[in-house]
Amino acid sequence: MPQITVKPEDVHATAATRPVLEGIASMMAGAVSGVAAPQVNIIALKMPHHAGRSGYDRLLDYVAANPIIGSRDPTLTQRAALRLLRPLLRGSGSTWYQRQNLLAEMQATRAWARQGGQVFHFLYGENSFRYLGALKRLSRRHAVVATYHTPEWRLRELVQRTDHMHSLDAAVVVSTVQRSFFERLLGAERTFYIPHGIDTEFYVPSARDPDEKVVRCIVVGRHLRDFETLVAAAALWRTRTPAIRLVVVTQPENHHHFSGLSNVEVHSGVSDHGLRALYQGADMLLLPLLDCTANNALLEGMACGLPVVATDLPAVRDYIDETCGVLAPRQDARALAAAVTTLASEPALRQAMGSASRRRAMTFAWPCVADAFRTLYRRLGAALPGAGP
Repeated sequence: MPQITVKPEDVHATAATRPVLEGIASMMAGAVSGVAAPQVNIIALKMPHHAGRSGYDRLLDYVAANPIIGSRDPTLTQRAALRLLRPLLRGSGSTWYQRQNLLAEMQATRAWARQGGQVFHFLYGENSFRYLGALKRLSRRHAVVATYHTPEWRLRELVQRTDHMHSLDAAVVVSTVQRSFFERLLGAERTFYIPHGIDTEFYVPSARDPDEKVVRCIVVGRHLRDFETLVAAAALWRTRTPAIRLVVVTQPENHHHFSGLSNVEVHSGVSDHGLRALYQGADMLLLPLLDCTANNALLEGMACGLPVVATDLPAVRDYIDETCGVLAPRQDARALAAAVTTLASEPALRQAMGSASRRRAMTFAWPCVADAFRTLYRRLGAALPGAGP
């Protein structure tokens, strides 16, 4: 197996995390001082598989905004409107664009008719943004911004038509790996990298004495997870000492991957506090991935002070560095197993990396991310017709 050579003394408490919210300095340079903050409307969507204290919709808790959320249970009037507008759903060209997203855009249209100078922010552009930008043909008195969360190949699968994206005043990406697509589509001046946030007040480390006999690795999630490589790696360390136990939190449809493995425990449907307790009871976060942009589980584990073993992907490197994690090549079970067994046998290294993870997670705390968005909103508002001090 490949050998991991990082030593505890290589992980310094004063290790400088690079400026995580890169792009903010340039945004500040483009902002206009003295311009009042615009009215912000956030078109939100809660993903059912996200923990209540996680997910991108948490931005609403940190910025002053009017929330617009399409109902999953429309009224009779809304159902009638949806029947009339059914061609818009069928012709959206977006796989994830559903009736609740159309309802949200209908609500946003009503807000559009109010006073000028507003910003409309779609938290999940892949899901929710389709038709509102067409109103800019009639009036350009509002700004539209959307955040995108999927890798380019997946975005192209989900959104077959991209003409509506040209109406965006800004596209926000949560990983630098997404930049090139939107810079080609909109230009660099309308593309902004603002990392995903994490609730560092809820996800916190817990003091615990490590078990010298059992090392617990937690795996959380389902989207683009590489379960095949994970299971192959778990088979390689079944006979290792200290014993390595895998704690998996995922949907029931993924449980079959782990049948027959005695060193694995699988959970589903855990509460927010239960999930946090599982993180706090683990010795490291294990994140085998096929691909990713931002990742809730990565940020949650880091905030809980866990060292990270993850697949080496550019988007993962946006969030962790060598002080807090070890990266293994994609779909390489032996390298993944080697990284885990090395950390399992080095408690001092785990502790040092865990402390570095917590420090780095603090740079992604939602208040920091919200500051970046407030700056972006002001910049967009300042560029609207009639804006001024």
